[in-house]
Amino acid sequence: MSTLALPAELIDSASLPPRLWDLRDLRGQLGLDVAVQDSRSYVRRQSHSGFLRVIRPHYLDGSGQAFLTMINPGGGYFGGDDYRIDVHLDEDASLLLTDQSATTVYKTPGDYCLQEVNVSLGAGAVLEYLPSQVIPFRDATYHQHLRVSMDPTATFLSTEIITPGWSPDRGLFEYDEVRLRSAISVGGRPVLLDNLLVRPGSHSHEADSLLFLEDMTHLGTLTAIDARIDDEVLALVRQVLAERAAAASQPLRFAATCTGGPGLSVRVIGTHTDDITACLHGVADALRARWRGQGPLQLRKQ
Repeated sequence: MSTLALPAELIDSASLPPRLWDLRDLRGQLGLDVAVQDSRSYVRRQSHSGFLRVIRPHYLDGSGQAFLTMINPGGGYFGGDDYRIDVHLDEDASLLLTDQSATTVYKTPGDYCLQEVNVSLGAGAVLEYLPSQVIPFRDATYHQHLRVSMDPTATFLSTEIITPGWSPDRGLFEYDEVRLRSAISVGGRPVLLDNLLVRPGSHSHEADSLLFLEDMTHLGTLTAIDARIDDEVLALVRQVLAERAAAASQPLRFAATCTGGPGLSVRVIGTHTDDITACLHGVADALRARWRGQGPLQLRKQ
């Protein structure tokens, strides 16, 4: 379950669905430009259209970090829906970005829905992108493509959770496909390509399948890129995961590895969203405390 770092020549537009590079008729678009004034981060510019909005920033501690919540009043994602989120952080800006509720993906017969997230981080900038879980329902296909370009002194951390949705026969893995693709470059140099594909049905038991969930149903991922990641940080993360797994309501399995960048990749599988969320947020809490002296996450869903 480790993240795979690939050569730069493989990070190529030819490997992506055409809609990623020619987005038209966006169902929702959001742009955020975050800067710093008097040691406090603020949204200098924002733009939105369609079914994406953002609630005014909050400040949850004395660090000056802005906390923003995205909302989507559209009621869910459907086949052919395209969403785009662009986030830029100036030098030393800090942003904690989440959403109001889960991303619900309904039937996408003969098609898929796509969310593109583009991030650029200036020197010393910090972005923590912690969305709620993706819930794909029966016959749903969902693709997300995350592209990050960051200064070597910046910090990036993101999480994603996949939770199977309800189906009439109460069966699990009724969705068709979820693909989470992340391409990250540091100082203009590609350092990470993580192409996570969950394709249930007959593929889930093939020997060459990209992912085996075994008897688990839910999947969580965390990616962190920071120059301070080393073996000591990796040991801390594994300790946090072990403690959270021991306290979980149901059995969990996890893996944490260092990647290029330097970076950190975590995978957690289980049967309850709350258990996986606790693991991933526990890792984020440990890194926040170690690097910036910030307290635990207290996400306020508006």
